[in-house]
Amino acid sequence: MTTAPDATATDTATATAAGTGNLHRELAPITPAAWNEIEDEARRTFRRNLAGRRVVDVTGPEGPALAAVGTGHLSRIDGPSPGVAARLRRVQPLVELTVPFRVSRDAVDDVDRGAKDSDWQPVKDAARTMAFAEDQTVFNGYTAAGVDGLRARTSNPVLRLPAEPRDFPDAVSHALSTLRLAGVQGPYALLLGAEAYTAVSETSDHGYPVAAHLGRLLDGRLIWAPAVEGAFLLTTRGGDYELRLGDDLAIGYTAHDAIGIDLYFRQTLTFLVHTDEAVVALDPWTDTNTDMDMDMDTNMDMDRDGGAGAGGV
Repeated sequence: MTTAPDATATDTATATAAGTGNLHRELAPITPAAWNEIEDEARRTFRRNLAGRRVVDVTGPEGPALAAVGTGHLSRIDGPSPGVAARLRRVQPLVELTVPFRVSRDAVDDVDRGAKDSDWQPVKDAARTMAFAEDQTVFNGYTAAGVDGLRARTSNPVLRLPAEPRDFPDAVSHALSTLRLAGVQGPYALLLGAEAYTAVSETSDHGYPVAAHLGRLLDGRLIWAPAVEGAFLLTTRGGDYELRLGDDLAIGYTAHDAIGIDLYFRQTLTFLVHTDEAVVALDPWTDTNTDMDMDMDTNMDMDRDGGAGAGGV
C-alpha cells in the first residue's frame, strides 16, 4: 500500500502488533485494557512528533519478510564463466530500529482498578525517540543503513535561515524560486525545526503574523518537525521520495520482574529519493554565522583602509 503525502499520512503508524511476528506480547503480564492505554499513548506521541510521513510517499507495511527494496539500477560484475556477462541488481536493505522502555507493574495494574491517570511517560519518551530516529533518517540520512536522506541528495544549493524570523519569508521565497526554476511544481510544504517553528509562530511583521505570511507564500502547509534542524522546503506532489516500511511501529515484550515490565518499539524501514531537485534544505542560523559576518566586515574595513601593512595597527 502506498500512501500519498498528506496530512493523514501518519495514520499508517499503528503502534500495535498487527502484521508483525515474534513480539512475544502474550508473555507480558499486561491486560487488554492496559495494552489499549499503552498503544493509544504510543500512537498519539509517535504521530505528534513525526513530520516525514506527512510529506513523503509511504509504502507498506509489507511485512517482516521484506528485507530489501530494488532500486532499478544495475552494477556490472565479472561473469561466472567466459562468454557470460553479468550484472547485479542493486537493492537498498531495510534497517530494523528498536527502542526499549520499561513500564511499572503498578501503572499496568492500576488500569484494571479503574485508574485513568497511569504514568505512561516511559512510553511517550520511547515513542518520541523512535519518531526522531525515523525523521532523522528521512531528512539527514543514515549512512550505516545505506540511506542518503534528503539533505545529502538534494541537488539544490543549501540555503540558510535568517537570524530574524521576520526575514524568513525572503529565504522561503528564494527556496521556492529554486524549486520552480528546477521544474518542480507544487503543492509545497515547509517543515520547520522546533526552534524555527516557535520563532515564526510568535513573530509578527507590522502586526501581520509571519506564519500567515509564509502560508500565503507557499499556498501550502507549515509543519512542525522537531527532529529537524533548520527547515526543508519540498514538493508534496508525490513520486519524488518514498518511505518503505516492512514492519510498521509495533510494541514487543522482553521480560518482567516484580517491579516493572520491559517492552520495546520496533519497526523496519528504508528511505529512497527519486528526484534530487525536489527539495531545498535551509540550515539554521548559528552564532558562528554572526562571527563569520563580523570577520568579513572587519576584513572589508581593512581593505578600505589599505590593510595593516599600509599604515594599519
